Amino acid sequence: MEDLKTKINGWIQEYIGEGPIFLVDLSISKGLKRSLVTILVDTMEGITIDACALMSRKLAHHIEENLWIEEAYNLEVSSPGLDFPLTQGWQFEKNAGRTVKVWLKEGDPIIGTLQGHTSDSIQVLTEKTVKHRKVVAKEPTTFGLQVIDKIRVQVSFQ
Repeated sequence: MEDLKTKINGWIQEYIGEGPIFLVDLSISKGLKRSLVTILVDTMEGITIDACALMSRKLAHHIEENLWIEEAYNLEVSSPGLDFPLTQGWQFEKNAGRTVKVWLKEGDPIIGTLQGHTSDSIQVLTEKTVKHRKVVAKEPTTFGLQVIDKIRVQVSFQ
């Protein structure tokens, strides 16, 4: 399985090059009847269905041509969606200004506006609370990536 994942990852890196498409996640799971190859890709502007379909067709052709998977398999190429955690610097850049929820390894989750990032931290504008009341004043808070469990964009329907 790891050998297959390495081969597919190598093909993806060659296919996407230096962008504008970025690999978000690659997973391969073995099912009872067939394997499932799931690839999540995105761009700074958002990936189109056509771009995912093209990548899927080209990769499927390459897999079959090189006999990387001999049994039946499913190949899914899509965008990560809003429920997938942010993990890479370009994702922080893309979502700057949006409301995020930050789960810390220790302590309560934090909700605020993603302001920026460095290679080892993010900055979130959080609402300051006093005696369990939300106050209009907001303060920038920096979190080291090593203390963060996960970060997700919060959907707002306002």
